[in-house]
Amino acid sequence: MYALMTLISAGVEAGAGAMARTIGRARRRRALGAAEPLTGNTPGSPREVTGQAVAGPAGLVTAPLTGRPCVWYSVTVVERYRAWRPGPFGPTRVVRELTAAERTSGPLYVTGDTAAVRVDPRGAELELGEPSFTEFEDSPYGPLAARLATLLGAPPRPRHRDRTIGFLVEERVVAAGEPLRIVGAARTELGDLVLGKSTLLPLIISRHVPVSSPGD
Repeated sequence: MYALMTLISAGVEAGAGAMARTIGRARRRRALGAAEPLTGNTPGSPREVTGQAVAGPAGLVTAPLTGRPCVWYSVTVVERYRAWRPGPFGPTRVVRELTAAERTSGPLYVTGDTAAVRVDPRGAELELGEPSFTEFEDSPYGPLAARLATLLGAPPRPRHRDRTIGFLVEERVVAAGEPLRIVGAARTELGDLVLGKSTLLPLIISRHVPVSSPGD
């Protein structure tokens, strides 16, 4: 009976996680479906630009973990840790994740048919496929931790101390000329059209670019 209840409890947690992911996907689909082409900084419904990633005023940058030249990169550090989940017959040990650090190269620039935009990547939801770099670091003194200390200014701090299992590190890279679809809230900043996240609208940076038919 205890084993059965443990399985049920684990299923409830897995179901809650799946529900959160489903809600997130539905939110992104709504934004993508309602997006209108950006031709100005009109507020309200989501705006989108489909075009090519281009270098910003500073030129190409170098991704810190792969060493690849690119126009933009994102590094995410996720802490994995052991936790206890309450259950009907006592607590059960589970593994959870928490985003410990994020670092990007700065704004992303995209030139499309309707507008050229500067993308403010803070809080962006990335649909960029598999990472260019992925590695798990289980020691705060390992070689990857030392590289992260250089990138982040300090090594990743295990917030859960002895319950921390380690850190999953991923890097995603956008190359010059790569087709992208950007959906978000539009604004004007320092004379630039900017797409970013707002209180009501997500910011989506996606490699899933719609294919236009010949009649479009």
